[in-house]
Amino acid sequence: MERLLNRLERRYGRYALGNLTYYLIGLQCLGFVIFTARPDLVSKLDLDIDAIRAGEFWRVFTWLAAPISGNLIWFVFGLYWLYMIGTSLESEWGAFKYQLYWLVGILATAGMACVTHGPATNTYLIMSLFLAFATVWPDYVIRVFFILPVRVKWLALLDGAGILYLVLISPGWNKLLPLVSIANYLLFFSGTLIGMMRRGVRQAGRAREFHQWKRASEESRRGVRRCAVCGITDENPSVEFRVCSCERCGGVLRDLCLEHARNH
Repeated sequence: MERLLNRLERRYGRYALGNLTYYLIGLQCLGFVIFTARPDLVSKLDLDIDAIRAGEFWRVFTWLAAPISGNLIWFVFGLYWLYMIGTSLESEWGAFKYQLYWLVGILATAGMACVTHGPATNTYLIMSLFLAFATVWPDYVIRVFFILPVRVKWLALLDGAGILYLVLISPGWNKLLPLVSIANYLLFFSGTLIGMMRRGVRQAGRAREFHQWKRASEESRRGVRRCAVCGITDENPSVEFRVCSCERCGGVLRDLCLEHARNH
């Protein structure tokens, strides 16, 4: 994916619009003014394909302006986060990659809205920006309610759990809307996510091997014999053991319970 992005940037990077976050903040401020002046019009901002077909063409653009919150304090706090996250990612990635990230998310959300015929908002799109930030800088610390220090990776995991919950409870095609709305994140960080899963599998395997080694060491100290096939031990007095080093055992001495010694 990274190689593809680099090729696209070399070819089309000169067309990128810089400081995209400022334009997004401007849209948010416009949406909040509309909400403050005419709260009944806020629902008219959402992306609704049926409404667009009925003539409300402004929805193609205005859904990006739907305010993060209707509360002034939370709205200002949300704008601060949008500014910090957006400018940080744009500085890290460059204008082209950052703009392409938004474009993929916008097109994916719009495409899914065409399938579901339900209203779509910018909630998941903005969440995908936070997920990207938490993946690039997982150990960045924020203070929840300005008091409790929390690393952003844990908040991102909570967001991920919330998305999975919505996928489970949503009916029909609406199940896919949360996932498709963060398609930009899943696409751009596919290599990173796969790598994280592989590392998790390896770490789980090493932990399992260490647990087995520790158990075997403890049993060896206690003189416990364990069947190499089923794992039963001679702590069960009804079990008889044999030692085998046949070809199936690889020529290595192994303890086997009587049943598996006969049938292994």
